[in-house]
Amino acid sequence: MTALGKRLLTGDGVPADPGRALVQIEEAARRDEPEAVLLLARLSAWGVMRPRSMSDALDGLARAAALGFEPAQRELHMLAGGPGDDFARLRRQVNVASLTRAPEARVASESPAIRIANGFASTAECRWLVDRGRHGMRRAQVYRRDAPGYQEADTRTNFESDFTVWNADIVLELIRERMAASLGTESRYFEVTKLLRYEPGQRFSLHADYQEPSTPALAKEIEQRGQRIATFLVYLNDDFDGGETDFPEAGFRFRGRSGDALWFSNVDARGEPDHRSVHAGMPPTRGTKWLLSQWVRDRPVA
Repeated sequence: MTALGKRLLTGDGVPADPGRALVQIEEAARRDEPEAVLLLARLSAWGVMRPRSMSDALDGLARAAALGFEPAQRELHMLAGGPGDDFARLRRQVNVASLTRAPEARVASESPAIRIANGFASTAECRWLVDRGRHGMRRAQVYRRDAPGYQEADTRTNFESDFTVWNADIVLELIRERMAASLGTESRYFEVTKLLRYEPGQRFSLHADYQEPSTPALAKEIEQRGQRIATFLVYLNDDFDGGETDFPEAGFRFRGRSGDALWFSNVDARGEPDHRSVHAGMPPTRGTKWLLSQWVRDRPVA
């Protein structure tokens, strides 16, 4: 039932039917199938097909762990900050307020608005995110300007993966809530979170993250989904050389340590595209660079 529910959820070999998928997964969970219990917990954390409730999510996570499901045990250990097999106690140790609190940030630039928070994520969280997202990497793409959709481009040669229903977990949602607190917004304005990988020589040339309203295809994108007003980056490792994020119009270049965060506004105080926010992902000269990337819209994302 869990396997069928998962396939129905995403249309894997069968027509997608989320409503029927949820029925299958919920029935499997009632029968104490631990993977179904964990999946429902994650859906509760994200507010997908279920009311958003971090309390319900953590209760479900502890239940799946107690049923012997190793992925749930690892995630609960991660959130509780230590090992053990008393899963009820570990669940009580998870401090949601602490895990979602915005850390102190410093101003790197007022115009464009750029902020930095050292130690935004822990070393354990950084490793967790890389491990969860590194499978299924693909060549990163850019928006097409002549038609809706995406395409590969010589200006962007790094790789990326999306955090979807299969690898987006409670750990990530708590980090997203921490991002939202830092930005003064809500995670429902967030696009799909991405993991980025840069090998030596790979880059993302000078570009802007806002949608250009003078380009017809991107103007349609703004009309349908809203403007991309902010970008939030978390540096997940530092065992590489080069690889800075460069803002030439601001005269600012940043290379974060593992766990540091950088976020910036793509629009000005009037909500208009801020051309000074153009930036580039410089290529590493040695080692692999990993980033968590989060784009933020000016309206809730479905």
